[in-house]
Amino acid sequence: MPLIQIHLAEGRTEKQKKELMTGITDLTEKVIGAPRDSIRVWINEFPDTNYMAAGELLKEKRARLKKGK
Repeated sequence: MPLIQIHLAEGRTEKQKKELMTGITDLTEKVIGAPRDSIRVWINEFPDTNYMAAGELLKEKRARLKKGK
């Protein structure tokens, strides 16, 4: 039984998350031949204030990119 966990910053729509999980389910079924009803996928969302890369919070990076810098 494949158990697939995704860590993702908040901000995606329910539709986007469903499409992501469906795509991963489809790919898992195709690539490893797992029965579809055995595949489990879940998303752990975290606030953009709880992730930092290169000394910059994701929230700050998103704001900077939105301004075009």
